[in-house]
Amino acid sequence: MTKREIISKYYPQLAEEKLLDEIDEVGFLKTLNAGEALIDMGQYIKTIPLVYEGKIKIFREDEEGNELFLYYLYPGEPCALSLVCSTSDKMSQVRAMTTEETKLLALPVQYMNEFMAKYPSWYRFVVGTYSARMEEMLNTIDSIAFHKMDERLLEYLDKAVQANGNRLIKGTHQEIAYELNTSREVISRLLKQLEKKGLIKLSRNLIEVIH
Repeated sequence: MTKREIISKYYPQLAEEKLLDEIDEVGFLKTLNAGEALIDMGQYIKTIPLVYEGKIKIFREDEEGNELFLYYLYPGEPCALSLVCSTSDKMSQVRAMTTEETKLLALPVQYMNEFMAKYPSWYRFVVGTYSARMEEMLNTIDSIAFHKMDERLLEYLDKAVQANGNRLIKGTHQEIAYELNTSREVISRLLKQLEKKGLIKLSRNLIEVIH
């Protein structure tokens, strides 16, 4: 697909003719392998990724390597945190990593403020992205603060099913524990309880969500 075709199909809200001309001129296509870091903590954002194939996981990580999962970035969804960091010239506080081969249209950050001033569609795109991700972040905070770990695990499995497009979730209990900021023992115990209830089926490094 050409850059214009990608915008028209996955980001139709940006289909403003002069903006399309500039995106076509300054943007470039990029392919990342599974498990490749797109954005790392402590780095300055150099490009804004517009994903059109694949999937990216956004998460935080502490000094001991414990992960806290935030959300998945799907095709057609902009990365709010990269927009925030690029417009304010701040270092990233999160890590973004592909979970499968991912293709994106990358826009150099030096054009972001210019686009905001020149193109109403880009302005609405950025503001709408901020609003949607802020709501997601608040839901994540609520989940951590008010929900029990079994509820958080169910929510995690539900998001993983949506992200994968099927009911098979690959990964170890330890990886899930990292993302939910808890211990492997807790996750293993809760997963076994869900299996007894007939909600999931466990096998080595694989979870099948039944209900």
